[in-house]
Amino acid sequence: MRPIPDRAASFIARHESLRLVAYDDLNPNRRSFASVNDVRGTPTIGWGHVRTVTRQDVVDRRRITQAEARALLLQDLNEARSKLYQVVKSPVIDSLTENQYAAILSFVFNLGANPGWTIWKRLNARQYDQVPAQMARFVNAGGKKLQGLVNRRNAEIALWSTAEPGSVDHTPPSSMTRSMPTPPTPVEAKPMVQSNTTIAAATQVVTGVSAGAVAIQQTVAPQAMQAEVLQKLVSILAIVITVCGVLLLIFQWMKKREAKR
Repeated sequence: MRPIPDRAASFIARHESLRLVAYDDLNPNRRSFASVNDVRGTPTIGWGHVRTVTRQDVVDRRRITQAEARALLLQDLNEARSKLYQVVKSPVIDSLTENQYAAILSFVFNLGANPGWTIWKRLNARQYDQVPAQMARFVNAGGKKLQGLVNRRNAEIALWSTAEPGSVDHTPPSSMTRSMPTPPTPVEAKPMVQSNTTIAAATQVVTGVSAGAVAIQQTVAPQAMQAEVLQKLVSILAIVITVCGVLLLIFQWMKKREAKR
């Protein structure tokens, strides 16, 4: 696994409260939780180091030094790194900058790594520019938007975007950005086979073309009944019109896809 950068531990330490005495995270001013019934939340110590079912090292009245808190932080970061490697491919993690790696470790440290989250799909697809938008979604807890989570996500996004490859280290004034085209980064195009919109459009085109072919047949039906050759020509014309309509749709879709790249 990729080594944990010092900046990840330093970043988390700046955004987690340091407490050298064990406390209840939902009642931090309570000095003791002698029994399970005394704990409203989760027994915690150091920089957000919590007691779990498999890790019972946060006990009532436990006291630690700052060095011990740092060791617990690194232990938790190791666990966060393992969770990250379970949802993101190793070559992708290796391709991240130190800042991006530190930011995503902080994200996992704070929230975990649910395999179903879209952020991992974006990362594994190397769509790095879409990761900040995914991070910004995780600001709610208990059904409410929390300013503390907004601040944490903003800090992680800022770290992720610092010295990002392909970015020029320049901050143009608004007078410049207003006078030059600055379109948003295009979103990922949906594959044609998965796009309900494309399928609906294709259905409309084929239906419309088929209707046109039927109209042609109905218009010349009297003559077609009298001339067998004319009837065959009308049938061939209807097939040609349908095929051309489908090909036109495919051409327009490919043209739009190229324009988005």
